Amino acid sequence: MKKKKIVALALCLGMLFSTSVTSVAAETEIGETDASIEVERDEASVNTGDLLSPVEEVEEQLAGLSADEIEIAIEKLNDVGDESGITPYAVTWSYLPNFTMYKQSTSYYCVVASCKAAMQYLTGSSDSQSTIASALGTTTSGTPFSNAKTYLNDNQSENTYISKASSTSQSTMASNFYSAIHTYDAPALISVKLSTTNGWAYNTSGHTMCIYGARSDKEYFAIADPYIQWVDSNASMYYSKSASAIHTAISDRGNGYIY
Repeated sequence: MKKKKIVALALCLGMLFSTSVTSVAAETEIGETDASIEVERDEASVNTGDLLSPVEEVEEQLAGLSADEIEIAIEKLNDVGDESGITPYAVTWSYLPNFTMYKQSTSYYCVVASCKAAMQYLTGSSDSQSTIASALGTTTSGTPFSNAKTYLNDNQSENTYISKASSTSQSTMASNFYSAIHTYDAPALISVKLSTTNGWAYNTSGHTMCIYGARSDKEYFAIADPYIQWVDSNASMYYSKSASAIHTAISDRGNGYIY
């Protein structure tokens, strides 16, 4: 998605630390609590292929982008959320229409499968997981999470992805995810550490999955999980979790998210 240039590039860069549009996703009301998923819980905390990698500095994130892409990237980097605290009168859900998640084809392909899902939604087609893994530099240990942003920006032009740190506040994170669905019509990718003691279906020291839906009050988000069927083949890859639970999982992992 491209936007008209409003201000000169130099002015945008100068306003980097100062900043939404109609929803393109269909709205449907669903439950207001975390989805309850019963699976066989493997108590061993495994890594599903999400490797630690530092969030790039602003200059690095903007390098190689076009002028229009830089403007969008700066707008995203400046999005710190709505601090008004106003709750919508009617709470509704919005989703990326026909978003499809793919079960990761190996136990260490979570970043790969999440990138495939994003590419399929944004462009209508995607390469095989093995081809994407090669492009991402994936090894049997997994993929550096930051490689996902580079891969997605290099291979499609519908959405300009930027990275946010794991230390980002919950309100800003929630605003960014809401904007991903309503403004940019694109899935966010999150790097998380999951624990059954925190209400997740399984334990993992590192995992990547997608945000594909948002509730209008920004208190809950819809997740597409490429690994959960490795734990239970009958489990749904689609479920909702609270903003608080997602924020904690991102903070505990230390990689952040891209949107």
